[in-house]
Amino acid sequence: MDSKELEKQNFILWYSVYATEKELEMARTFYKGTLDKLLKEYAEEIDKIDKTRCLYKGIFQSKKMQTQYFDATLKIESS
Repeated sequence: MDSKELEKQNFILWYSVYATEKELEMARTFYKGTLDKLLKEYAEEIDKIDKTRCLYKGIFQSKKMQTQYFDATLKIESS
């Protein structure tokens, strides 16, 4: 992996996964030019991550809240 590929991977992970809102605001304030350049360059990859995250939240997390539990015990009544 060359340095350009490593830079790409690090930025995308930081921006999409690890950066807090405070860190993003600081980056927008102090490194606006660099941040804009990297966002334009890697917009497609960041968009894929955002769409995947939305899909995950929509499908998997909503199912966790809707899970129904059933009592599957067998009751035998004798008459």
